Amino acid sequence: MKKLAFSAVYVIRLSIDNVLGLIKSTINLAVAVKDDLGELSVATLNLLIANNLLFEPMVKNARKSAFTDRVNLANTNRKERFAEIKRIVKLHLKGRDATRKAAAKTLDYFFSTYWGMINEPMNTVTGIVSGILEKYNADSDIQAAAVTLALDMLITEFEASNKAFDLVYNQRLADDAAHELSASQQKTSVCDAYNEFCSAIEQAANYTPNESVLTLFNKMNELRKTYHTLEPVAKEKIIIKPPKEE
Repeated sequence: MKKLAFSAVYVIRLSIDNVLGLIKSTINLAVAVKDDLGELSVATLNLLIANNLLFEPMVKNARKSAFTDRVNLANTNRKERFAEIKRIVKLHLKGRDATRKAAAKTLDYFFSTYWGMINEPMNTVTGIVSGILEKYNADSDIQAAAVTLALDMLITEFEASNKAFDLVYNQRLADDAAHELSASQQKTSVCDAYNEFCSAIEQAANYTPNESVLTLFNKMNELRKTYHTLEPVAKEKIIIKPPKEE
């Protein structure tokens, strides 16, 4: 009699979201018939459940970093300061004071290509703002125009807010990387536990079968076939052969 064998699926190659989906579906199927499983199958199932309890929060918690609110607040502070600079410049462009109007024209010309940049992706804005302020700090005429409109202090605050954003943004990147590393490490453990459980069910289906075990085997096998299609396709290596000598 031909032995039953699971279809191949390289679980470790799946994304952490797909690993979680496969593991949770497998656990749900197995728990429903747990009373009909042998000792080895139950032991490996319990190991899988325990590993998944550690893995699942890591996958879900990575969706919202503890730094997300701080990054958004820092970006809002930066946007508000830039909006205030723009408002004051545009206000004096319409004013009657010739000196302030001239200063506003100088600043408007300087900022003209940048007024809309604040709505670009947050980290892109950081680089653009750094470039703007570098030019500003190197141009005494632009600085004098800012002093005339009493914008010099606001521009200094704008520079500080940009640096504050950059700091907290990089802190979030480091935090995200740590979450990803933790999830990846636990992914290995949960994949190993899954493979052990599959091995136990495969042995049970062949050596100590009952209706529940065989049904579970078939349902788990269908899951494996489904998730096999979600494995990333390996890129083929292109081998360039040297030209033949004539």
